[in-house]
Amino acid sequence: MKIIYFGNGTRGIRCLEELLNMDCKIQAVIGHHDNCDLILFAGNMALPVLCPEKVNDPLFLDQLSKYQPDLFVLAGYNKILKKEIISIPRFGSINLHGGKLPDYRGVAPINWQIIRGEKEGGCCIISLDEGIDTGDILIQEFYEIGINDTAQTIVNKQLDLFPSMLRKVVQKIETGQIKGIKQNPLEGAYFTRRYPGDGLISWKTMSAGQSHNMIRALTGPYPPAFCYYNGKKYYILGSKLLEEKIMGVPGRIALRRKEGTVVIAKDHGILLTHISTETGNCPLSTFKLGDNLNSNPNILF
Repeated sequence: MKIIYFGNGTRGIRCLEELLNMDCKIQAVIGHHDNCDLILFAGNMALPVLCPEKVNDPLFLDQLSKYQPDLFVLAGYNKILKKEIISIPRFGSINLHGGKLPDYRGVAPINWQIIRGEKEGGCCIISLDEGIDTGDILIQEFYEIGINDTAQTIVNKQLDLFPSMLRKVVQKIETGQIKGIKQNPLEGAYFTRRYPGDGLISWKTMSAGQSHNMIRALTGPYPPAFCYYNGKKYYILGSKLLEEKIMGVPGRIALRRKEGTVVIAKDHGILLTHISTETGNCPLSTFKLGDNLNSNPNILF
């Protein structure tokens, strides 16, 4: 099987390793820039590497066509490929998507699944078409999302699943046994890109559960959840839901516990277990009892 591989990050490296273990012929590895981890890994494996500024440029398409590839594999590659490029390979193109479909099309599906309080997550491999995550589902696996699972936890769960999923799909494509499940574009939902500022915790409008979901959804390789105290930005890196209900004014730093500090959300208290600033970790005792955390950097106590 002759494959041109588009990838990024740890997922990109893990799945490329799996293809190499299968003795697939990797004709080229395409990354976002020439010093990303995947490109450095590919270079160490003596694989041809390409980092086009415009992946859909006609000149680059001509370059790819000359390889006469059987398959394009995308693993963590975040540029959108147009019809002209995805139709180059003999067997088309496939993409590893980090959310369950059709419920979580689009960007940041790992984060969105946690933010929305899902108890079951999913990841899949789909055929590429002109839409965004609308192609046929070739394989899909599901996993439990625990109440304290973070984005990093889910990333690790998917890293355990994706390589074997990719092996199965490539083998079935090669033997002509692959059968996809068509998606109804009117079912499910499309989720838009998240930005660092979207991680702001609003204690007055978000419940303890919503705050906890936001915090753990951004714990890992993402810009973390945050709020302000005395005009300074603090990152919230860990939290825990309490069995007891502690009531009070939203945003109030209410109590100390062995594991952290209790802050009142919209409905009741939540335990903060780990905070930091841009310069590094800091003690929770930085937050003084009776003061308020808030979403406005201009408020000073």
